[in-house]
Amino acid sequence: MAFKPELPFVETDVLREVLPYLKRTLNLVDVEVLPIEEVLAQVEAGEAGVIIEISEPGPGRVRN
Repeated sequence: MAFKPELPFVETDVLREVLPYLKRTLNLVDVEVLPIEEVLAQVEAGEAGVIIEISEPGPGRVRN
């Protein structure tokens, strides 16, 4: 059984809220925050752009 912590916030909401800061600070032209299911569907269809994979566990991420 994997430990799956419950967060007191929705991670995608937080990311969308800080997008203007991230874009400005990292000099990004465009950023989208998508649910993982949607991203995986785009990858499978060959339609995905840049995907960043987080390899280390952290808040909200669980390694099985």
